[in-house]
Amino acid sequence: MTDRQMRDLLARLIDIRTEESEGAQAAVLREICESRGAAVTVDEVAPGRFNFSAAFPGDLPGPSWMFEAHGDTVPGGGPFRLDEAEDRVYGRGACDTKASLVAMLAAILRAKGKGLLKGNVRFVSTCSEETGGEGARALAASIPKPGMTVIGEPTGLKIVRAHKGAWRTKIGTRGKAAHSSNPDAGVNAIVAMCAVIRALETEFAPRLAAVRNGLLGSPTLSVGTIHGGRAANIVPDECSIEVDWRLVPETGMEDLLEQLRIRFPAATVEPYEFYPPFFEPDDSPVLARLASAVREVTGLPAVLAGAPWAANAGILQYEAGWSCAIFGPGDISRAHTADEYVEWSQVELAAQVYERLLES
Repeated sequence: MTDRQMRDLLARLIDIRTEESEGAQAAVLREICESRGAAVTVDEVAPGRFNFSAAFPGDLPGPSWMFEAHGDTVPGGGPFRLDEAEDRVYGRGACDTKASLVAMLAAILRAKGKGLLKGNVRFVSTCSEETGGEGARALAASIPKPGMTVIGEPTGLKIVRAHKGAWRTKIGTRGKAAHSSNPDAGVNAIVAMCAVIRALETEFAPRLAAVRNGLLGSPTLSVGTIHGGRAANIVPDECSIEVDWRLVPETGMEDLLEQLRIRFPAATVEPYEFYPPFFEPDDSPVLARLASAVREVTGLPAVLAGAPWAANAGILQYEAGWSCAIFGPGDISRAHTADEYVEWSQVELAAQVYERLLES
């Protein structure tokens, strides 16, 4: 795949909206991969949500690889736009994370075209990463564990070996409705929730801050929404909040859930979304191979880092024990923004690094 073909493909993928369905994008990828001899499967994980997978047989002996980048995006943003003067490709999904998809596919096709693909490789685009990670969970349950996995995300060509987990809970308090002219006849659920929020901020937050991970820092919590009451002249009989917890490997979701239920016995605590934290150990072969490929392509030492955001690596490692590293073009600060973009030079370098991995 030439540089021009890569850019044309990225333009096509950006202009396919995938916040609600990955079907049209999967059709484009199927056409390309089947024409190069890959065995393609497209699985409907949920209505309108599709995982795409293409299996390429190796030309030479080597480890099995999986290259994965999610195919969905958040809503909003603009269409494809190229600014050659600034070396930027604009559009929703440009960096998060369709540029990684294009660079990964280009690397596989280049290695395959030269007859130098070492080991079998599976190229995957998962669905619903932005809305719960159902695609990664379906993937982990449906295919054999690969030898090594590279997850495409906008890491700025750093190797992310750890990321925080995201755990979201709804906490509810109940009261008793009454006319507001006689509030003592009721029980105010909003007042009860104030005590819950105060305890989260004064008890749970300091407890989390005392936990430290060398790459990720401390876990955190944030109360993101609150809903309660029906009218100003009614004592509210229910109130609910949603809390976003950012966890490190040292903070277990199960332990935290138990602590919440013990501390707030009169409240309901309902988890509804979980992206597990991720940590790849020092002796990981995928980290060593990826760092070597970065050095060979760029001439510079690889930078290994942690990330405060969550990705599919945590799901694949937590649920299926996969060995993963996260690496891709783009700056995470540009993801989800109205003027999302990726530097094209980073897309080219990422493709070269991926290609080197597959040929080494």
